[in-house]
Amino acid sequence: MAAVPVTVRMDIAYDGSFAFGFQKQETLPTVQGVIESALKAVCGSFVPVVGASRTDRGVHAMQNVVSFVVQDEHVFERVDRRLPVMMPEWLSIRSCRAEQGTFNARFSATGKSYAYVFVKERHWNPFLARYAYRLSYPVEVTAMNDAAHAFLGTHDFHSFGNIDPSRPNRDTICTVHTAEVVEADSWVMFMVSGDHFLYHMVRRMAYFVLKAGQGRVSGVTRERIFGGDADPPYTRQVMAAGGLYLVAVAYP
Repeated sequence: MAAVPVTVRMDIAYDGSFAFGFQKQETLPTVQGVIESALKAVCGSFVPVVGASRTDRGVHAMQNVVSFVVQDEHVFERVDRRLPVMMPEWLSIRSCRAEQGTFNARFSATGKSYAYVFVKERHWNPFLARYAYRLSYPVEVTAMNDAAHAFLGTHDFHSFGNIDPSRPNRDTICTVHTAEVVEADSWVMFMVSGDHFLYHMVRRMAYFVLKAGQGRVSGVTRERIFGGDADPPYTRQVMAAGGLYLVAVAYP
């Protein structure tokens, strides 16, 4: 009886400060590289991995998703059993399961959620440097929320994103489902979800929201961000990677 290939979905989490991004590089540790190396050891041959989000160096993931195809059910069982214990301590496999053959971690995704974390000055400590942005000045959270709410809906976000080199003709129209800023005693968090995001888009949105909290963004500026201006103020700067978390990836 011929072997029946198995499409595998793995949900993973990782500390991005230990990796040079998701996408494989020849001589540097990456999320994709670590998983593909482990798969080769278990499967006996190279198995290409597709990721839902190819996070940048320093960006963390509470949930990212990868998919790949193995030879048959027996190989899948070995992968399910052995791969989790082969991961470095900064990368964990949260779940591993067989999916329909058409499943693709990247192209089957219907949405993603992100969070960007700011820590207030009086609560800052040096151990947070790779995991949050230091707020060395007070911010007005109401103004930050006003700016965040301006993102809601379907807009052309070309001012907030770079074109992905692998998809140069990708549409810059994105739909943002939720966008809000929440505050606690020690931190402020910008949270956003949408159908998809452009390269560096969320980190630029976080910068825009931060500037609103500093009183730098007026209502007129918010109206202009989707008005076709080449470079609306505070839309091109990219926040540091360490404060950004991929929180969840949605599928049908």
